[in-house]
Amino acid sequence: MSQDKQAILFLASWYPTPHNKNHGIFIRNHALALSKYMHVIVVYAYSTSTAEDFKITKNKEGDFEEWILEYKKSSTPLISFFIKYFRFKKAYKLLLEELIKNNVAIKAIQLNVIFPTAIALPMFKKHYKVPYTIVEHWSGYLPEDDNYKSGIVKDATKKAVRSASKIYYVSEKQKQAMLGHGLKGNYELLYNVVDTKLFKENKNTKSQRPILLHVSSLVEREKNISGTLRVIQKLQKANYDFDLLIVGGNAETVSFYKNEAKKLELSATTFVGEKTPAEVAAFMQQAHALILFSNYEGMPVVVLEALASGLPVFASKVGQLPNMITTDLGRLVNVGDEKGLENTLKEFLDGKTKFAPEKMVSFISENASPEIVGKKLADFYNSACS
Repeated sequence: MSQDKQAILFLASWYPTPHNKNHGIFIRNHALALSKYMHVIVVYAYSTSTAEDFKITKNKEGDFEEWILEYKKSSTPLISFFIKYFRFKKAYKLLLEELIKNNVAIKAIQLNVIFPTAIALPMFKKHYKVPYTIVEHWSGYLPEDDNYKSGIVKDATKKAVRSASKIYYVSEKQKQAMLGHGLKGNYELLYNVVDTKLFKENKNTKSQRPILLHVSSLVEREKNISGTLRVIQKLQKANYDFDLLIVGGNAETVSFYKNEAKKLELSATTFVGEKTPAEVAAFMQQAHALILFSNYEGMPVVVLEALASGLPVFASKVGQLPNMITTDLGRLVNVGDEKGLENTLKEFLDGKTKFAPEKMVSFISENASPEIVGKKLADFYNSACS
């Protein structure tokens, strides 16, 4: 298959798969947004215990393509690191060979989440000899996360950052943390993308009874689900009448937090597990507010989706949120301030705080719509690679 125009090649460290449909979905959304203006090809390799061989699956939708390779996960613990490393390199080598075989012309490379795909970046750079950018979503640089420790991660990251034409970041705190680790470069803020055709306000579907909504992976260390449930317990003991709907998490985490909710004697609390974007959008159109009481974040896509749906956001002062959430859009409290979250939610449920859904929708359309974000990326590639 010969390409009649140059593509932007997305090398992804995270990406949705049939086994994990929401993993790195924000990277896919960036690719879709850019494909409104330029040809985009995403290549991604992942391992599973059920794979039999290195198998590439291709999907095409207009100027957007996905080339996904599934390969066998190592089951030999003693030497698994080395097997994992060589299979990973082989997977991306096969993807590169497939691009070459199909005469794909590349205008620039976009590395999405530096590690581990930075390990494979040199082979793509060597062949295509084009500029590359980085879009970093990982929170590991933050002191609250503190996972930027491994020697192999640091080495690959420093090499990738050193030669990048641009480093897009998703929160000011993330940028400052990266600079604090000596990762100097040409930084620029990039918003995550919201599908504004899917996530939009619909007053006709709003529930009569107040619904407080939480959407996340339910990872305790990051999302502070236990703290959220304790705040809900205090509200219910104070006789506030509302429903709590919790979306996300795998079967194990959902089961764990159901038991935690039972211990706290919570009522009107429903866990629905992982849902599709369309299902999440429908929940947001029924709900009255989003709660995200996290310990750390970057630029939470769920917050952007909530604003696009006209939902006020009650969250911690984490990631980019202090630079986004004004009093028209929601309320922020200090990390771990359960009393502060309780009080702001009481004021909301008492009808004492008012928000501006039209300003929420406008904020998203001006900053996080596919058209705006896609054009921002396209403008850079057209100017830098002309």
